[in-house]
Amino acid sequence: MAFSGRNVPLPRCFRLALLLLTISLSNQAFGIRLPDRISSTTRDAPSEPLKSAVFALGSFWRSEAVFGCLDGVVRTTVGYSGGSKPNPEYRSLADHAECVQVEYDPRLINYRQLLDVFWSSHDSRQVFGQGPDVGNQYRSIIFANGTEESRLASTSKEKEQLKSRSSIVTTQIQQLVVFYPAEPEHQVFLSIFPLHLCSAFSYYSFLLFGNAN
Repeated sequence: MAFSGRNVPLPRCFRLALLLLTISLSNQAFGIRLPDRISSTTRDAPSEPLKSAVFALGSFWRSEAVFGCLDGVVRTTVGYSGGSKPNPEYRSLADHAECVQVEYDPRLINYRQLLDVFWSSHDSRQVFGQGPDVGNQYRSIIFANGTEESRLASTSKEKEQLKSRSSIVTTQIQQLVVFYPAEPEHQVFLSIFPLHLCSAFSYYSFLLFGNAN
């Protein structure tokens, strides 16, 4: 079988499989010992109610890895939002975007810090896609929950735009209407990966899915 000299992007399922294999082999060959995903404080029941935030920044597997590894983040759920179709599914998203819902302990991490992670973890100037993942479902969106989050999101977007005027930040800021959790088979990150491999997953996911920086 002949192959052309062009670089053909691998389908997402193959990239994820390669990611799993790479992490597994690295851990076995080099005895990698990475820090736990979250501090022991967040594993206990928080004394204050958890808060949640929803972001779209490309593939929701990579997005979940980005936020799931943060101290103070208690739970992540991948899903869909930003569209008009009721009850979207992975193979039938219509105008929705892949996104991640982040539940966090406000004693340990705040919304401004989550916004900083959002901007630093993807290319907000790429139109309708991230790296090799191209399509409307991979667009960049901050789903604000209320006027205060909208204000913080808008301020952070203005600061991001000031970093360079050679291109436009395409990130949308929308009020969160409804978040649809993805199918159970997509809720795999926290169940598949041991906590000590979290940082490795985040690092290799940037290599395979595309890094903004």
